[in-house]
Formats: sequence, structure tokens, C-alpha cells
Amino acid sequence: MKKLWERKERLAIFVIVAMFVLVSFTSISSIRLLQGNARVINYVGIVRGATQKLVKEEIMGWNILHGTGSLLEISDWYPDDALIARLDSIVDELLTGEGPHGLSVLQDEAYLANARAVQVHWAQLKGLISEVRTGAGPETLFKSSQEYFELVNSTVFSAEAYSEAQVARINSILIAVNGLFVILLALGLMLYVRGLAAKKQADVLGKIAYVDPLTRLDNRASCERLIAQYALLPEDKDITVFMFDMNDLKLTNDFLGHKGGDKVIGAFGAALQEAAGEYGFVGRYGGDEFFMLSEEGDESLAEGFLHRVRKSVEEYNERHANRLEKIQYAAGYVVANPSQTHISDIIHEADNRMYADKRKPKSVL
Repeated sequence: MKKLWERKERLAIFVIVAMFVLVSFTSISSIRLLQGNARVINYVGIVRGATQKLVKEEIMGWNILHGTGSLLEISDWYPDDALIARLDSIVDELLTGEGPHGLSVLQDEAYLANARAVQVHWAQLKGLISEVRTGAGPETLFKSSQEYFELVNSTVFSAEAYSEAQVARINSILIAVNGLFVILLALGLMLYVRGLAAKKQADVLGKIAYVDPLTRLDNRASCERLIAQYALLPEDKDITVFMFDMNDLKLTNDFLGHKGGDKVIGAFGAALQEAAGEYGFVGRYGGDEFFMLSEEGDESLAEGFLHRVRKSVEEYNERHANRLEKIQYAAGYVVANPSQTHISDIIHEADNRMYADKRKPKSVL
């Protein structure tokens, strides 16, 4: 179940990241597209205004040349061939997308039809301008420029309509994508919260699996796990291993019942835990056996630990008059280097010493 949730979490994270990338890419692409549309609209407007300026200059130049005034008065602005060249490049770029103005071609039939008509009419206007400059009257040029103005206006409107349709389409896409992103984000959050709960439950179950319910010490499985670590990766320094076994527990169980025996076992486990403190690991190794491992490979520290155990047990026994309620135990320990002596051999030797201690006569308070 835990692995299943982990896979779901990874999938959710992947999808959320993918959606975030998609939203970002779509947003950036949309901004660039709209900027391109706005630039086209702006330049179509430039064509409209600049053409009107050009025609006014041509008509004013004709009036001056055929009325009062001199060429000196209009030499700074007439004839404006640079403006004609600029309009040539803009009109061509609106249809080809190739030129110095960075314009893109709007893929809209109405706009493209208008842009092509603008290109044709612009060529006609240039012809009329040439005729006016050679002496023809400006009336036809003026009339044609008015028609051209309306045509360019239509081109602006078609470009704006296309851009607005693009905006609406992009808004719909972004709303849909963002909505899906929010849903996936909420789903991912739900999976994350459930995953945390599953992990917490797994941790609790894991602790239960490695904890002895009677003494609240680490159980046999936990002891074996620690031993396996030292067998697999032995440290090159001395450690101390203790083995404890309780005496006469069968008598206690026989006369006081298993509740009485469990009480004594629990009391001994508490005494070991209290005496150990930060000194090392304490675990219940079996029914009435206890295991202790300290990374402090020092005889004096080991004896100090055993002294604290004896003192704690004596204090407990003084509070219990019935001999069967008293704690009786045997202990043995070994200081050794697990990189030189296998951990299983160290435990075996500590066990032997514990049984040797067990055979010695004991006095109970």
C-alpha cells in the first residue's frame, strides 16, 4: 500500500509539473502571438496615416509648383521618396512576414484578402503620384487615396477582429488549462496528505513490529536487525555485548500466574533501560532473555552499567516481600572488536558467561 501511494505521488507530481510547463509555455506563446498581432495592427495604421501624409505632400507640392511659391519652400519635404520606400517595405512585409519591421503574417482570410488589395491599390497610388509629379492634376490621386484610406481601414478592422478572436480562443485555452492545473494540484495535495498519513501509519506499524509490547523495549526482531548491521558492516573498534537471563521465572509463573511473571519481566526491563540511559541499546531477546549492546568498549563502563542494574534491582526487590515477586537474573558480557571477531561469536561468548554466572549460587533479598 505504501509503495502504491508513493507511485501515485510521483505520477501526480510529474503531471503537475507537466501542466505547469504547459501553462507557462501556452502563456508565453500567447503573449508573443498577441504582441505580434498588435504590431501588425500598429503598422497597418502607420500605412494608413503615412499614405495620407504622402498624398497631402504630393497635392501641396503640385499646388505650389503650379501656383505661388518656389521649389526652395518645399525642398525639405517634397518629393518624399524615403517615405514611399518605407511604405513599400511595410506593405510587402504585411503579406510575406519578411522585412526589417518584425511583422508576422496573420493567418486570416479576411485580413489577407484586404492586405492583398492594399498592395494592389498601393501600386496604383504610386503610379498616380508619378503622374502628378509629371504634371497631371491631383484630383484622381486624391480620390484614389480616399478609397485607399477606406481599404486600409478595413484591413485594420479585419486584423483587430482576428486578434480579438485569438484573444478569446487563448483565454478559453488558458481557463481550461488553469482549471485542469488547479484540479491536478488539488489532487496532488490530496495524494500528498494521504501519503503522509500512510507513511505515518507505516511508521507506527513499523515501530510496533520492532517493539516488545510488555517491556516497551526493542524486541527480538529489532535486536536481530542491529546484529545484522554489525555482521554486514563491522566497525573497527571495541564494543560491549551483554546477555541477561532471568532466574526462577517458571516458579513465579506457576504460583503467581503469567501476569505475575509479566510484572517481574517488565520491572527488569525497566531496570535495564534506566541503568543503560545513553550507554547503549537494550532489547528483549526472548521470553526471559535480554540483550544489550554498547559502542563503548570499556570494561570499567561495563562494570558501572552492571552496578547500576544491581542497584535498581535491589531497590525493586526491597519493595516486594514475596520472593517470587523479586527479580533474579544472571548476566555476562564481552568487550571485543566486531571487525576481528564476528558479532555472532561475541554474542555466543557473552551468552556463555551469562550461563556461567547463572550457575553461581545467588542470594535474594
